[in-house]
Amino acid sequence: MQFCAYKDGKCIVNVFAGKLTKAPDSPSVQVDSLFPIFSTEKPLLSTACHRAVERGLMDYDKPLCTWWPELDERGFFAKLFDLDSDTKKERLTLRETLGYRTSMPGGAPGGKGNPVCDHMLSDRELCDWDFVCKVAAADRPNGVPGTVQAYLPYAYAWMIGHPLEVAMGKPLNDVLTEEVLIPSGIEKEFYFVVPRSEYPRVAEYYDGGFCENMNYDWARQALLPSAWGVSSAQALCKFYNRLCGFDGKEPLIRKETLDAALKPCRHPSDPLPNAKSMKRDWFMLFGMGYGLWGSAERMDRVFGHGGAGGSEALVDRDHKLIVGYTCNSCKNSIVLRDKLYEVVGMRWRYWNDNVNIQDLQMSTSGGGGDYGAGITSQP
Repeated sequence: MQFCAYKDGKCIVNVFAGKLTKAPDSPSVQVDSLFPIFSTEKPLLSTACHRAVERGLMDYDKPLCTWWPELDERGFFAKLFDLDSDTKKERLTLRETLGYRTSMPGGAPGGKGNPVCDHMLSDRELCDWDFVCKVAAADRPNGVPGTVQAYLPYAYAWMIGHPLEVAMGKPLNDVLTEEVLIPSGIEKEFYFVVPRSEYPRVAEYYDGGFCENMNYDWARQALLPSAWGVSSAQALCKFYNRLCGFDGKEPLIRKETLDAALKPCRHPSDPLPNAKSMKRDWFMLFGMGYGLWGSAERMDRVFGHGGAGGSEALVDRDHKLIVGYTCNSCKNSIVLRDKLYEVVGMRWRYWNDNVNIQDLQMSTSGGGGDYGAGITSQP
């Protein structure tokens, strides 16, 4: 594992322990070792999108089909397959998509009724980015797009990533590298597509079912910026440090942009739970691309994201405190993570209540589809 913490723009803790693999001669974990982090990477994707909006290349309130015309079934697929369909996907805006309000399937695309691919794509098939985007564009929503907030474990990659690469006019991996990794100074510590030359630094994941996909070359070489990526804990802290500008330098996005992105992004028909319920029950709440982990009174105070298997990175804006955690086994990882948070004073909405946030996250995908759909652990 690795644990890193930043306070007031500077690193105050950076510890690591263990082995990269189960092999008897496995190298020890180092400060720059790379761990699979899964959904913990999603805020980097949304940040690139916010930067595109600030440049005038995207607009929160324009339909997603502005950059992805295949989403409009009244046009593209209706003509191609002689369909009579109006799922209202063409009304889905970038703002609603950033806020997880798509009502689209959250796992692998395809399946019964999809005119492009009649089966749900396997994990191996998710490696073909162009094909994935074609299949996903033909998926039908599970409800009315733009309404209910529901998590997109895999689908966030293409629902945000494909319009972004079209708007920016270059491959998505180049966009993410140039817009987020390099400005954050982590281009050697964080990879969405892992160079084979870096494999000796990558920890193997075990005891994690589908998480073990990241042990295979095909997943490491694929672009899926909602789930498949590697990072050090230090790189996660550096990203948030640059995002918020705690280091005194110009932040990755303007403060007013971040402030707006950290407000709950809900439809009037899908109101927030009341404050009493939020203190008692578990809820997954989002702004535009960032998880909101603060209390009911200040949901935007603590924000960030976690990933399957235990990785996580959070920011306490009031205390300018950032934590990053990586690991390669889910056994006891959350217990250790919370103990480390306690050392540096990180508090969040579900502090120390024995809640496994990632398990709950998967169980609340709701209208966004089943996280396990189309996921296998086979090479």
